[in-house]
Amino acid sequence: MSDFDKVPPVLVFMVFFGFVLLAGCGGSDAPEGPSLSEVTGKVLLGDEPLVAADLTFVPTGTTEGIGGSVRTDESGAFQEVLYARGGTGLPAGTYKVTVSKRLMPDGSPVAADDETPAIESPAQETLPPYYSNPERSKLEVVVEEGKPVELILKKS
Repeated sequence: MSDFDKVPPVLVFMVFFGFVLLAGCGGSDAPEGPSLSEVTGKVLLGDEPLVAADLTFVPTGTTEGIGGSVRTDESGAFQEVLYARGGTGLPAGTYKVTVSKRLMPDGSPVAADDETPAIESPAQETLPPYYSNPERSKLEVVVEEGKPVELILKKS
């Protein structure tokens, strides 16, 4: 009688079944996620560029994906929206947008890489909640490949 004959058949089956399960995991049949479209645009506050503002895009309706974020430059323009799951761009569709511009006590914008939660930061929001609060924002845009997004915010 060999050592293999002493192994209970149930254990042999479990090991074999485990290998079968592992072989079926993570193959190339896994979905890649939605196709991402390049998103560029501009944000104005009145007729002035909104500099160093943080935009968050949240998909609505049947739009695929989980959204993304971007910061405006010195001309109020933005490009290379960072998709929340990696990469740049967003799936085409409709998005609810929040626009936040927080300033430190000395008047400087919050650093782009600052991950301090807003509640713990000394920075103050300078835009009204109907632009900056995710629950209250009524801003909506449609993302289409090759079509820039323009947001014109009214001064309060």
